[in-house]
Amino acid sequence: MNPDNKIPLKELISYFGYGMGQCFSFGLVGSFILYFYTDVMGISPVTASMIFLIARVWDAVHDPLIAGVMDTLNLRGGKYRPFLLFTPFLIFLATVASFWNIDISIAHKAIYAGITYVLWGTLYALSDIPFWSMTSVMTDNPQERTKAATCAMLGVNAGIGGALLLFPLISSRLAGYSNDKGYLAGVALLMIVGVGLMLNGFFNMKERVKSHTQEKITLKQTFVSVWKNKPLFFVLAAFFMNVFSNIVNG
Repeated sequence: MNPDNKIPLKELISYFGYGMGQCFSFGLVGSFILYFYTDVMGISPVTASMIFLIARVWDAVHDPLIAGVMDTLNLRGGKYRPFLLFTPFLIFLATVASFWNIDISIAHKAIYAGITYVLWGTLYALSDIPFWSMTSVMTDNPQERTKAATCAMLGVNAGIGGALLLFPLISSRLAGYSNDKGYLAGVALLMIVGVGLMLNGFFNMKERVKSHTQEKITLKQTFVSVWKNKPLFFVLAAFFMNVFSNIVNG
């Protein structure tokens, strides 16, 4: 194997760390935001479910749009890696803002929750899409790509599991010092660690495979391609239907 195609252990560990740090945010929002909305902010479960529905519809639009735009870019620092420098800070701000029990009326709290939740999902995609795409530019060796993807998935699971384990412990310790059961301070502390892990990943990861694709893909072309690819269309439709299941569960 060409040494240039082999991903060093330090880089794999850093890639794992980026996924872990990023998914602190995913674990926090995915597991605790509904309880925060209903039991801390005082928003009704129906309103919270509507916020989730609107966000999932918007996700179906912005995910392919962001991916299509990124695929046409070749920035000075690489194709995907430059996004991993500034998105950790955006995710930090969006996650903390989502758990702020702002002192306004219930109606305005619902609007604030909707805006911050949708914003969080959009900014998260700006990090998540290039994070997973890094496997295609870190090496052109299939075995090494599989190894990198495995490290990324392990990091994701570690981040979600870490949030589920650590956040209740942290927030319970801080609950007596705030009127939000320690949510805001607990989220901020955990996300500071997450940002550190993500930045470490950025500085230690490298792009070794150069992409020469400059063709711009429009949003319309993306949806037309999905529509023509019937198996892919049905798979995506099935995933979209999970939105309603999530609403019922909520």
